[in-house]
Amino acid sequence: MTKGITSMLVLLFVFGVATSAVAQEEMTREEYVSRLADYTGREAKAKADIVGLDASISGLEGQISGVQKQIDELNARILAATGSTEAEVRAYGQQLDGLLRQLEGLAALAPEELQRRRGELKEAGMALDELRMSKIAALPEMAAKIDRAQRLLDELWMRAPDSITYEVVKGDHLWGISSKTEVYDDPYMWPRLYRANREQIKDPDMIYPSQVLNVPIAIGESQYLVTSGDFLSSIASAVYNDPTMWHKIYKANAEQIVEPGLIFPAQVLEIPSN
Repeated sequence: MTKGITSMLVLLFVFGVATSAVAQEEMTREEYVSRLADYTGREAKAKADIVGLDASISGLEGQISGVQKQIDELNARILAATGSTEAEVRAYGQQLDGLLRQLEGLAALAPEELQRRRGELKEAGMALDELRMSKIAALPEMAAKIDRAQRLLDELWMRAPDSITYEVVKGDHLWGISSKTEVYDDPYMWPRLYRANREQIKDPDMIYPSQVLNVPIAIGESQYLVTSGDFLSSIASAVYNDPTMWHKIYKANAEQIVEPGLIFPAQVLEIPSN
């Protein structure tokens, strides 16, 4: 009797476990089906979104193509108005790019070095003015480059003033000040420093701490600043490409040149036009 009851309890236990396992298995399948449906819905939505985005991209590409067509037509009309060929426009662009590279190179220089190369700034300005006179300058791309070159040139001129100042410290003398790299980097240029400050320097051998000296940097377009080692024939060779024309410089500066063989650093000579 006891064995029969025990057998029955065992059977009931096994049946209950089996029923629970089946129920658990059915819940897992339901969850799987639910998740699958969710993923399928997401996939369908993503595909629909992609179709919509593709349509938007296609529309934007069409707009870009239309705008580019208008730009090309405008450039073609401007090119026709300039009366220039594409080859001429390319050559013009190369000249303008070369000028921009030159100005960018000058912009990388220290102020004192830039001051010594003011002549290059003048030449660059003249080159830019000449390029601006061309009808090709009306092309939008070229006009933008010209504006950039002009801004660079303006900034460079601001960094290369006509003169700078120097405050005298204890132990200074005109020879030593002139030799400083931020001044002239040449001790023989001290007379120029002296002449520029005659109002406050009565004796070139007597300067005092806290004096603020004017240091002229620039010279006129038709002038030449004599430096150590210069002589009239070498100057004539540099400015006229003809050393035999030294007498022309001598005649124009007779008041400050006592003898043709005697010129001195820091003299500013007038250079007559050729």
